[in-house]
Amino acid sequence: GLTDESEILKFLQHGTLVGLLPVPHPILIRKYQANAGTNHWFRTYMWGVIYLRNTEPPIWYDTEVKLFEIQ
Repeated sequence: GLTDESEILKFLQHGTLVGLLPVPHPILIRKYQANAGTNHWFRTYMWGVIYLRNTEPPIWYDTEVKLFEIQ
């Protein structure tokens, strides 16, 4: 075994980890595919950002823009 500091440093400098670590899985590349749920989420998020960033000055007063509708 390695007990001396110089032996440990020598092992670390000249040793290798090849064969000790598992082979990584291949990287899978997937293209984004929009659907109704993600479109709804993105539209809601964007309108929320637009609304919140424009509350001062209140440019939405006296307009027909509505963030949501209560039924």
